Amino acid sequence: FEEGGGLEGPDLDFIANPEGDPDLAAEYMKKAGYSSGKCEGDCKIVMVGDDSPPGSDTAEVVKSQLEQLGFDVDLQKVTHDIMYTKFCSTPSNAPQVCPNVGWLKDFNDGQSMLDPTFNGENVVPENNSNWPQLDVPEVNKAINDAALVDDQEERNQAWGDVDTMIGEQAPAIPYIWDDQANIQSADVAGVINKANANWDLAFTSLKP
Repeated sequence: FEEGGGLEGPDLDFIANPEGDPDLAAEYMKKAGYSSGKCEGDCKIVMVGDDSPPGSDTAEVVKSQLEQLGFDVDLQKVTHDIMYTKFCSTPSNAPQVCPNVGWLKDFNDGQSMLDPTFNGENVVPENNSNWPQLDVPEVNKAINDAALVDDQEERNQAWGDVDTMIGEQAPAIPYIWDDQANIQSADVAGVINKANANWDLAFTSLKP
């Protein structure tokens, strides 16, 4: 985590201000060829999001932000499962924007966070978790090399470097790092799985 920049993240101007920076966004649009700082011409994009809160609220916020940059957003709201199975996790039918996907690591290691989600070799026809379909040879190689590092400190640094490389591509919006509320009955000795912040049923038990 610290090797990837910690709470402040990597030294990238477009994530330096968590509140957003419209002027900087306009600069990037100009670099992309839009002299006005907003999208011009055919600017229609499709976004598939949740049809119920809180996901639908998130989708509306993303839609509003994109519209401020001149995009004509066709927001299609569907159930959360359909959003994944029919659209966002099926590359052949994926929209340009998926505002409600998320990822939880399976174990405490950078590979569990970054390999399935940003390695171009892991873009698959169905159940795809590389939602931006990022496929950059240098990033793929760095991911594959980091997976082979045994020394823990060197491994942490390797994955921190991978995280920075991915961030430079801007394939996703890190919009939330939530505190999850977990509720248990008074007669339950609950144990939280630190990898995914959910109840670990293998170790949770009834109190004597």
